[in-house]
Amino acid sequence: MAEDSTELTPFKSLERRGLWALLGFTAFALLGFATFGRNPALLARFPSLAGFYQTAFAFFAQGHIVVATAAILVILVPRTGASWVPAFLAVCGISLTAEWVGTSTGWPFGRYHYTELLGPRIGGRVPWLIPVSWFLMALPSFDLAERLGAGGRVARWVLGAAFLTAWDLSLDPAMSHLSPYWVWDTEVGIYGMPLRNLAGWFGTGVVLMAGIEATGGRRIVASLPPRLMAAYYLAVLSLSLGMVLVSGLWISVAVSIPVVALILARGFRGGGKVPVGRPALDGGGTA
Repeated sequence: MAEDSTELTPFKSLERRGLWALLGFTAFALLGFATFGRNPALLARFPSLAGFYQTAFAFFAQGHIVVATAAILVILVPRTGASWVPAFLAVCGISLTAEWVGTSTGWPFGRYHYTELLGPRIGGRVPWLIPVSWFLMALPSFDLAERLGAGGRVARWVLGAAFLTAWDLSLDPAMSHLSPYWVWDTEVGIYGMPLRNLAGWFGTGVVLMAGIEATGGRRIVASLPPRLMAAYYLAVLSLSLGMVLVSGLWISVAVSIPVVALILARGFRGGGKVPVGRPALDGGGTA
């Protein structure tokens, strides 16, 4: 199979600017968190900043999702047109259902609730931005699984779900332990996160990967530069990973680093895509 030429061309200017905007926004947010979030005594010394910091606390979390959405749209729209929309709707529908059931019953993640810091909530439960944020990492996770040679659809779903769950290894400690964007109703687990949450993420992730594939996900990611998608995954990850790093949550850092190392070692190496429509290695339909 001929090597995908998109892997050999430089990032398009707009795509590159989108990534740099996301990284710059993240760096600014991490600077504020490391300065004031980790040193609240500074706010007491500068009372005029206290109100600004409270506003910024909500703004940067919501803004990170908005900027990350813009960054992936400037990749998807020119290269795939509107073909990504069904996958987006599938991920949003599946994740909203999982979050709604989770905040209502505690299944499959454990009992938790969102605060007002992530903006308006659907039915007073799930912030509107949350289903979007699932898509932002579900698609690059699917892409990574596809290009790391996961043969057969079930293997792709499992590996993609593993990449998606790896994000939560720093996301939950950052957003629920270090900051109250959502609150767990138990203190049992790692940094207040129940271990069943990881099983819930993984199970939800498998369903999301299946949803992406069923809505043309393989054709979508075949049109995307693999190095760019790996870079995007790491750019989104950098906010939560940076927060746990500056806070010294070393368990979270330690379990996240192998994923980062794998993406750096393999995600930027290049290599061709599995041809869409090739017979599945697991014997079911097409791969």
